[in-house]
Amino acid sequence: MKLKNYTQYLNEAQMSSLKQPTDEEIEWAEKYLEEGKDPDWDYTFGYFFIDVSGKHHVYYTLWRESKLRTQFITNLSTDFEVAVEKAKKSTGRIPVLIDKTGTKAGLFKAAQAEIITFGKYRGKTLGDIFVEDPQYIVWLSKNYNGKSAERAERIKYYTDLYFETITKKNLEESKSQHIGKIGEKIFVNGTVYDVKSLVGTYYGRSTKTYQCKIVDDNGNKFFTYNIGAEVNKGDYVKISGKVKDHTEKLGVKFTVLNYCKLLSNVTKDVEKYNL
Repeated sequence: MKLKNYTQYLNEAQMSSLKQPTDEEIEWAEKYLEEGKDPDWDYTFGYFFIDVSGKHHVYYTLWRESKLRTQFITNLSTDFEVAVEKAKKSTGRIPVLIDKTGTKAGLFKAAQAEIITFGKYRGKTLGDIFVEDPQYIVWLSKNYNGKSAERAERIKYYTDLYFETITKKNLEESKSQHIGKIGEKIFVNGTVYDVKSLVGTYYGRSTKTYQCKIVDDNGNKFFTYNIGAEVNKGDYVKISGKVKDHTEKLGVKFTVLNYCKLLSNVTKDVEKYNL
């Protein structure tokens, strides 16, 4: 299997090579990348870097350096500034460095094992998808049933990488804190941003329960077991509940509530009384 654009790549490479960025461009890029970096990052866990040499190549490329290996991720762009912006967007709070030492060898050899041969991204590499549409990587991790153990391993690698970048970003940016003590009854005013209705039976009767995710006015996030009444995404509600647990998911802190009671649904009240 060859890359879809491999022939085009060879033709372009014979005609020209990528222009080396100027010192001023690299200085701008390093400052730009520093703005999004986690200052407490432990480099023993790895980092990303942009290969800027361009010698014998026609794309700026993104790589991942770790203890185990140097991993080619994807082609970024033929334009240096665009390449830097795409790299920063896709890597979250994990540091991105500028590599001034030279182009890595075996670019397309590394990429060939990661080419997707099905679906809407047929012909693209997993690295391309990681930069363009990382949630599709997550979808692949749940739905890939091919026979290639190597491809399954690479899908897992990019899925873990995606969640790692999201977690680092959330740890830096999320305002949510754990509220109350375990077993304490608390009151919450906030907006429902996710709701799931579940149908079951209770003493032979069909029942419907509503589980919600709510964010309060201070950015704190709550997960509720049955809220006791129908609510919709976007409703502003007032509830009471008992703190069951404090959890953290992808770097975001959640306060888990049970024995919940909907005290009022401000959104529906406004609609009902035409306020």
